Amino acid sequence: MIIVISGSVGSGKTSISKELSKKLSYDVVHLNDKAKIFKLNDDESVQTFDFDLDKLLVNVEKEIKLLKENGKNVIFESHFAHFINPDLIDMLFVINRDLKDLKKEYIKRKYNDKKIKDNLEVESFNLCFYEAIEEGYGEEVEDLKNLNKINDSKTKVFSIENNGSIDLVIEKIIKIIEDY
Repeated sequence: MIIVISGSVGSGKTSISKELSKKLSYDVVHLNDKAKIFKLNDDESVQTFDFDLDKLLVNVEKEIKLLKENGKNVIFESHFAHFINPDLIDMLFVINRDLKDLKKEYIKRKYNDKKIKDNLEVESFNLCFYEAIEEGYGEEVEDLKNLNKINDSKTKVFSIENNGSIDLVIEKIIKIIEDY
C-alpha cells in the first residue's frame, strides 16, 4: 500500500508519518529531502528554496512504480505530496491544524512574518485538500463517521484534524485504512 500524508507546513505530517510507520511497519519517504536534489534557488523572503516540482514528481512516480512491483508498503510525506499522481496512490491524508496552534509552531521555528502569513493563509483555505481534489484524488466527504459514504464516493483523500494528539490522529488514520 502506498499512503501519502500532506498538509500545511507545521501541521504534524512528519511526526504523524513516523508514528504511523511504526504502527503499520511501513517505510517513510520525506519528500522535502528529495526536493533538495531538484533545488533551483533559495528564496530568503520565505525562508525556503524553490525546486523543480515536475522533475521531482517524475522521479518519485518511478520510485512508487518500483515499490509497488516489489510489494512494498510506504508512506510519502510532504506539504506538496498531494501532487503525486493519484493513480499511483492508495490513500491520501491531509493533516489540518488550528491556526492559533500553527502560528505558535511557526514562531517556535523562528519563521519570519511573511512565511508565517503565507503558511497560515494556505491552512485557512485548506489548500492542500482542495488541490488534492483538483489533482483527482476524489471528492469531498463531509462525514468521516459514515464510512459507507466514503466507500461509495471512491475518494482517496481524507482530511484529518491534528488537535495536538498524535495518537488520536494515528487512530483515526488506521481506522479509515481498515474500513476502506
